[in-house]
Amino acid sequence: MNLTPYEDTRYPIYDIDLSLPPEERWAEFACKETKNIKRLLGDVVDMCGEHIESSPLPFRPFIRAVCYGAGTWVLGPLVNTVAGMFGEDYVAEIRSIADYSGVPLSHLMLGNLMYDLFQMGGIPGLGCSSVSCDIDGNPTLVRNMDWVWPRTTGKHSRVIRFHDGSDHYMSVSVLGCVGVLSAMCPGKWAVTINQAPTAGASPSLFQWPVLQRLRSVCDQMGSYRQLVSGLQEYETMASFFAHVVGTKPGEHSVITGLGSDFRRRKIKGGSLVQTNHFIGHSDLEEHNNPEEWEDEDGQRWYCDSRAREKNLVEQLKRLPASLGEARKKICTSVVSTDDTVQQMVFQPASGYSRVWLRR
Repeated sequence: MNLTPYEDTRYPIYDIDLSLPPEERWAEFACKETKNIKRLLGDVVDMCGEHIESSPLPFRPFIRAVCYGAGTWVLGPLVNTVAGMFGEDYVAEIRSIADYSGVPLSHLMLGNLMYDLFQMGGIPGLGCSSVSCDIDGNPTLVRNMDWVWPRTTGKHSRVIRFHDGSDHYMSVSVLGCVGVLSAMCPGKWAVTINQAPTAGASPSLFQWPVLQRLRSVCDQMGSYRQLVSGLQEYETMASFFAHVVGTKPGEHSVITGLGSDFRRRKIKGGSLVQTNHFIGHSDLEEHNNPEEWEDEDGQRWYCDSRAREKNLVEQLKRLPASLGEARKKICTSVVSTDDTVQQMVFQPASGYSRVWLRR
């Protein structure tokens, strides 16, 4: 495993002032990261061009227009239709990143929908592992993000600090994405998103994208209880697992979002583990992906979600006594692989956060 501590990458921590108009919030970020945003989204566009037929049918005209440069008379209305799903502020933010960086708006829209498109298309490769437990009485969340579409995601990840007055939270983000994958609000909560199986869910193409929905809840910077409640208020485009911890012993939850249906799983036995399959809900377990399967092209796929979960549950029979030991639980060869592009340890009660990236 070759992950670099964020402080050693020399990448900046960007400040996004939520008190500014959304059109102005990302100006510095977009100007400084123009080349890297173009590189990452170029990889995304190339990859999507290879998987158009696996994407949800209503989105195929949009993806074709992005990948093959259809005329603006086609692309403009499609972008506007897709933009309507994000929420007004986030659409304005995405448009401003396009304006300041010179990156095509269509590419940024596509990048901000990657989680949902790949979810609904049933495309594997977005795996995550997360564990939480109390250390010195403080809930602690440890997480790997395995995101191989594209493989350059690690070196194109940045830490973002969203703030409004004295309130703030930090997010581990991917360039060009205004949504939230992982975040911590000191003194309140930490949260990460894991990919969930699409089977058993009812995806809705014209609801909130998952990462923008999490961003909307995080922007409120409320309490642990308010975050947990907020994640269950609105329908999302695709299914997800949200692993959340607070600041008091026992404040550990996994929210399973199934479009318009939500389930909650709480900590038992001193730790809580989540990977990428349904756990603890007997009526959903039949919808888990098989461990091995063959697609229509004859390509065989292997799902390591159960192996990762089993390994973590076994390790956590002995709970970690320190933050360093907590990270080691997730660094085994079973859990951390070449697909791991981000790793983090969050402890909101103490304000501790540390991030590692694959470069």
